[in-house]
Amino acid sequence: MKKRVLHLLSSNSYSGAESVAFNIIKSFEESYYSVYVSPEGPIEDQLKHNNIPYIPLKKMNPFYVSRIIREWKPDIIHAHDFRASIVSAASIHNCHVVSHIHQNPHWLRKLNPFTLLYMLSAIRYKNIIFVSKAIEREAIFTRLVKNRLHIVPNYVDIEDVIEKSKLNNDTLVSGQYDLAFIGRLVDVKDPLQFIQIVKAVASEKKNVRAVMVGEGDLKGQCTELIDRLELNSTIDMVGFQRNPYSIISNSKIVVMTSKYEGFGLVAIEAMALGKPVFCSHVGGLKDTIVDNICIINVDDPTDSADSIIKVLSNDQLYNTISSAVEQRIMENNSKDRWKSSITRIYEDG
Repeated sequence: MKKRVLHLLSSNSYSGAESVAFNIIKSFEESYYSVYVSPEGPIEDQLKHNNIPYIPLKKMNPFYVSRIIREWKPDIIHAHDFRASIVSAASIHNCHVVSHIHQNPHWLRKLNPFTLLYMLSAIRYKNIIFVSKAIEREAIFTRLVKNRLHIVPNYVDIEDVIEKSKLNNDTLVSGQYDLAFIGRLVDVKDPLQFIQIVKAVASEKKNVRAVMVGEGDLKGQCTELIDRLELNSTIDMVGFQRNPYSIISNSKIVVMTSKYEGFGLVAIEAMALGKPVFCSHVGGLKDTIVDNICIINVDDPTDSADSIIKVLSNDQLYNTISSAVEQRIMENNSKDRWKSSITRIYEDG
C-alpha cells in the first residue's frame, strides 16, 4: 500500500518552492499517494493544469492544518517553507515530518524570534532538507540539526525544459530579447534593480530589448519606474507565464537581482537552455554560476551593465559561457540521484 504524503505550503501562488513540490509529486506518483495543501489562490490553476490532488486551506495555522491531517491521515508531512514547517510541528498528530527549506533569508544567520521558533519546532522534524550548501553554511541553527540534515539540490527536468522552450508563446514579442527577468515582482527578487540595470545597459548599447516575466506586489512600482526612465519601448512586461521557457530561449541573458536565494531554480533552467545568468553574490546562486564575470554587484547598475555589455558585445565570450553552463548542468543534474535522496528521507523510520 502506498504511503500518503501531504505537501504543505504557506503560499497561494506559483514560484520556485511550489515548482519543486509539483516535481516531487509528479516524479513519485507511482510510489506515493500525494496531496497538495495550501491557501486558496492563483496556485489552483497550476494544480488543475498538472492534475495534482489539492486540498484548499482556509488559514495557515495549527487548527486548520490539524483538521486536514486528521481527515486525510498522511504518513508523511512534507512542509516546504519555514511557516509550513512550524505549523506542522505544532499539529497534534504524530507522523513523519520533513521540513524542506528552499529559502535563504538574511534573518536565518542570526539569533532572533524566527530562528528560535524554528529551532524549537525542529524537535518534531524527522528530517530536514536544505536545497543548497549555502543555507547549511549560513543558517545559525545548522549544528543543532546536523544529524537530521540533508543537502538535496533541486532537480530540473532538462528535456522537459528544452521541449517546452520550443512551444509557441503568443505573449512573446517577435524578435529576441537581450535581457530577461524571470520571477515574482516582489522585494526579495528586486525587480526595480533589474530595471535600473536595463537603463544602464541601454545608455551604453543601442536597441537593447528586455522582458520581465512575473506578477507581484511591486508591479505598479515597476511600471512607474519604467515610465519615469523612459523604457517603455525597451522593456516588455508580460506577466505570469505558465511556460516561460520559450521566452528564456529567445533571450540572450537572464539577470537575477535577488536579495537572497536558497537555490535559484530559474538560473538552472536558464543554464539548461545555454543562457548565461548574471546574478547577485547571494545564497545558492554563488554556488551555481560558472564564470565569475556572471557575478555582479546589483547595487551598482553601471558596474553590472559593464559586465553584461562585455558579454553581449563579444560573441566568442558569449558562446564560451553558454557552452560551459550547459555542460555544468548536464554533469550535475541527476534525476536518479535526486529521487534516491528523497526516497531515503521518506523511508527513514
